[in-house]
Amino acid sequence: MMFRNVLLAAAAAVAAGCVETAGTRVKVDTLAGEASVYEGSTRLSNRVKVVRTTYDQYDGIKKASVTIESLTHRRQRLQARMIWLDAEGTEIDPDGKPFRAIILDGKDSFVFTGVAPNAKAVTAKMVIRETDTAE
Repeated sequence: MMFRNVLLAAAAAVAAGCVETAGTRVKVDTLAGEASVYEGSTRLSNRVKVVRTTYDQYDGIKKASVTIESLTHRRQRLQARMIWLDAEGTEIDPDGKPFRAIILDGKDSFVFTGVAPNAKAVTAKMVIRETDTAE
């Protein structure tokens, strides 16, 4: 009986189009101009690579751009969002920006840009996750 419930739950999850919440995280330090990549999903890290990170500042508001590149010949449906942190490392406006959909075709690249919500932002963290497996 318990096995049947687990099987039904798994089938429902597949039918609902599960999102793998573990993803690639890119931390951009806008003061030092450095970026570091933290891999949370080994499957995603084998399919997507961070090529370049840049940052800029306009009227005291920071902007970060992260270029990602597909490592496969298949189309990938991803989601990404930029999270901004203040000098103490606290998230600024944690509920403010939702994930945005990205379709990354085979061997293609995409530039994801995020703008800080206010002048208190010091660093940015981009989170990328899969919405479904590669076609």
